[in-house]
Amino acid sequence: MRKSRVAILIPGIFDRGNSMLRMQHALSLAGFTAHNIKLKTNSGWHGMEPMAQQLHDLVEQVTRQGETCALVGFSMGGIVARYYLQRLGGADRVHKFISLSSPHFGSAWAHLLPYKGGRQLRIGSDFLGDLNSDSGLLECTAPVSIWTPYDTTIVPYTSSRLPLGKTYQVPVSLHRWVPQNPRVIEIVAQELSSVLVRPW
Repeated sequence: MRKSRVAILIPGIFDRGNSMLRMQHALSLAGFTAHNIKLKTNSGWHGMEPMAQQLHDLVEQVTRQGETCALVGFSMGGIVARYYLQRLGGADRVHKFISLSSPHFGSAWAHLLPYKGGRQLRIGSDFLGDLNSDSGLLECTAPVSIWTPYDTTIVPYTSSRLPLGKTYQVPVSLHRWVPQNPRVIEIVAQELSSVLVRPW
C-alpha cells in the first residue's frame, strides 16, 4: 500500500463539520487533500456503526486502489473512526489515526443521552470495552491522541488518552475549541507529514 496525502476529518456529536474547517484549510495549505465528512444522524441516535459505514464508503471513494489515507477524529468522531478501523477493516486502508479529545473510555455526560449512541459512549459501556479489548489493532496506524486537561465534556479528561501510541497534552480551555486550536493544528500537520517520510 502507498501512503497518500489524503486526510479525512471526522467531527464530533451534533457537529456538521464546522469545527474542522480551520484545520481543513491549514492541511490544504500544507499540501494535503483534506476531506471534512458530514456525518448523517450525527447525534449518534443510531449508534456509531452507520456513521462508521459512511466513513468506510468515503475512504473507498477518495483513495485510489493500493493507497492508504489518514484519519483525524474529533470527540465522537474519534470513536466512529475506531469502529471503522477495528471492526470494518479500516486498519488496512489507513496509515495514520489521530484522535482529538475523544472519549476512548467514555464520558459521564453520555449518560444524559438516552439512545444508542449515548449508551455506547458511556463510561464502562460494552461497546467501548469491546473496542479497548483489542486496541492493539490500531498499532499499524501509528496512533496519536491529543487532549486537554481542561475538558469538561469528556469527563474524566483522562478518557481522551488512547492506551497506546503518542499522546499530546494541549491546554485548550474548551472542548469545542480543540480542533480549532493553532497548536493542535500544528501537531496534526506535523504528525501527518512525518509518517509519510518513514520507511515501510
